[in-house]
Amino acid sequence: MEKGRFLLLMMICCSIPQLHAQWDAPLSRYWTVKGHYNPAFAGSSEMIDFSLLYRYQWAGIRYAPQRAILNALMPIDFLGRRHGAGVTAYTTTAGNLRNSLLAAQYSYILPTRHGNLHFGLHAGIHDLAFDEGSSRISGNDNQKAQPSYIVEGVKRQLPDLGAGIAWQGDNGYAGLSLLHLNQPSFQAQNDTLDLQSDSLKSIIPRSIHFMAGYNIRLSHSFAIEPMVWVQAGNGNTQLQTTLRAVVADRYSGGLFWRSGDGYGFFFGTTLEGIEFEYGYDHHTGGMGKLSRGSHELTLRYRFATERWSSKRQPQKSIRLL
Repeated sequence: MEKGRFLLLMMICCSIPQLHAQWDAPLSRYWTVKGHYNPAFAGSSEMIDFSLLYRYQWAGIRYAPQRAILNALMPIDFLGRRHGAGVTAYTTTAGNLRNSLLAAQYSYILPTRHGNLHFGLHAGIHDLAFDEGSSRISGNDNQKAQPSYIVEGVKRQLPDLGAGIAWQGDNGYAGLSLLHLNQPSFQAQNDTLDLQSDSLKSIIPRSIHFMAGYNIRLSHSFAIEPMVWVQAGNGNTQLQTTLRAVVADRYSGGLFWRSGDGYGFFFGTTLEGIEFEYGYDHHTGGMGKLSRGSHELTLRYRFATERWSSKRQPQKSIRLL
């Protein structure tokens, strides 16, 4: 039954118009830090989960963005109920400009017959130095010139709010979130990387994120994990589909495709409980078409805590989450 529902979700997602998003830029290994995009995933397993992602976007383009996300999630018990708590930190750079976000996350967990429902909230502070939504690539008409990533400067600290809902089963998950609920607004000035001086009013638009994944164990030592991520915001929608394989619970690898952008691969291993993976994007469209691809590294460490009784925990820890 769960497999049928997941296949239906995949078919629906594939029918969504395929455009390009600007804020909340896509990642290759989004499931590793999915709590960053949906606070309802906090406490979704019996593990304390620390994840670190680094992405070098669009190699070969001057001032190309570099992104890092740190996401820490854990289950907690109080007042006789299960809850989830988390913290997420995000930073992205363009040349010598840096944007950052620090946010706290909370989820309320409601056990059901077929898994658990999670209702999450997110509250944090953006420290902005540039407008990610204004980004563009210059030098397209000059084949000899090195392309540059151009943005508009900002200097503001802004509150950021988000909410989400998620379902967690023994072998799969699905989640829907709405980020930037308050649509933080700011003044952008073209006086940084491209040395212009026009001042513009801008916002961080609301964005919708849908994620789903399922673990299909084909043998004792081999499993596949189909996953999907849909992003929608500011009139744009982007779909990413992934197929990940895991061998002997130690080696992993897979392929992904992203609408309007390109495709790529990833591989990794788990040593002493630390999961490491590398991913590469080949861009066939969008802003990254002029680049030599994007590179991504992830580190993930999960460990169980013995402070909570297993009798009060209906979830199971599953490796793809």
